[in-house]
Amino acid sequence: MTIQEQAQQLELLADQVPTGIALATKGELEDLQAQVVGLLGETGSATAIQGSVQIAIRQIDEVAASLENVRIQIREAAQHHLRG
Repeated sequence: MTIQEQAQQLELLADQVPTGIALATKGELEDLQAQVVGLLGETGSATAIQGSVQIAIRQIDEVAASLENVRIQIREAAQHHLRG
C-alpha cells in the first residue's frame, strides 16, 4: 500500500468515528427531560430526574469531545502521510 493509499484509508477511518451517536443520544435525553417536566411539572421528582439527565448530558459531551479528538488525530495522521 502506498503512502497516498494509507492516507486515503486513514481519512475513511476518520469518517467512521461515531460522533453522531453521542450527539443523537444527547438530543434524545433532552427530549426525554422535557417530557418528564411536561408530565410531572416542577416537582421534586422532576427536579431529581432533570439532575440525572444533566449529569448524563455532561458525560455525553465529554464522550463527544473525546470522539472528535480521535477523529482529529486520525486526520492529522493522514495529513502527515501526505506531507511525507
